Amino acid sequence: MQKVKQDLIFSTVVSNNSDVNEFIVEFTSNGETTDSNPIKITNNFEELIKFLSELEE
Repeated sequence: MQKVKQDLIFSTVVSNNSDVNEFIVEFTSNGETTDSNPIKITNNFEELIKFLSELEE
C-alpha cells in the first residue's frame, strides 16, 4: 500500500435513491471541522476510482 500526500476523511450517507449506480462520497482534509467544504465529492464508482488513482500519483 502506498502513502498518499495528505490524510483525508471521508463520509457517506445512505438514502432511498433509486439509482443503484450513484453513491456520494465527500472527502475533507484531516483535521478540518465537519462544517468545512469538502475538497472532493465523487458521485459514482468511476469518479471515486479516478480520484483515488490521482492521489497515488
